[in-house]
Amino acid sequence: MIDNLNKSILEEYQKDASITYRTLAQKIGEAPSTVFSRIKQMKDSGVIRGIIPLVSSEAVGKPTTAWIKISLDINTDCCDFADKVAKNENVMEVHEIAGEWDILLKVKVKDNLALHDLTKQISHLPGINNMESLIAFKTVKEDPRINL
Repeated sequence: MIDNLNKSILEEYQKDASITYRTLAQKIGEAPSTVFSRIKQMKDSGVIRGIIPLVSSEAVGKPTTAWIKISLDINTDCCDFADKVAKNENVMEVHEIAGEWDILLKVKVKDNLALHDLTKQISHLPGINNMESLIAFKTVKEDPRINL
């Protein structure tokens, strides 16, 4: 599914998804109709899951990035818990992980008080054995693009 042409398209498309098909086609040396059909195929197959703007968390009042590690009781279903916590609007990422912790969340909030409130809210979910937060002092790199 990801042949060299799709890879070329994705590399350019990840840089700027607002680019026109014609401009993208010129950059990679293909016809606009080919680029259009390939992007449509990748959307239909789930390779491209959506096209969203990259919004500055600082500009929208959520400059604090934190990770919350959660260990669950042995009788708690990790998948069910992950689905529940994923519904929170401040939770950017939910990962089921191996090791000492079961769940890793990435969150964006207004400040430390908002993080406190969020962790308090999450701590009321049933099945939590332990929880720990890590706060970023400064973000040096944060890039959702995948290196192909």
